[in-house]
Amino acid sequence: MTSSTRPAARLYQITYLGGAEPDIVTVEAGEVAAAIEHAGEHGMQILVRPYSHLLQEAETGKEAAS
Repeated sequence: MTSSTRPAARLYQITYLGGAEPDIVTVEAGEVAAAIEHAGEHGMQILVRPYSHLLQEAETGKEAAS
């Protein structure tokens, strides 16, 4: 028996710092190294955090309830 579901990819949130509004992108684990390298080549500062879709939904729900 084979499973048609693929395990969920690990996601990370990359925040590019330094502008009035920081750019935020979500990438898969395999893309994190490329984002760090790109930032280093361009003298940019970034913040890398694990991303959890379920955690983001829970936080949004709390803010909406307030």
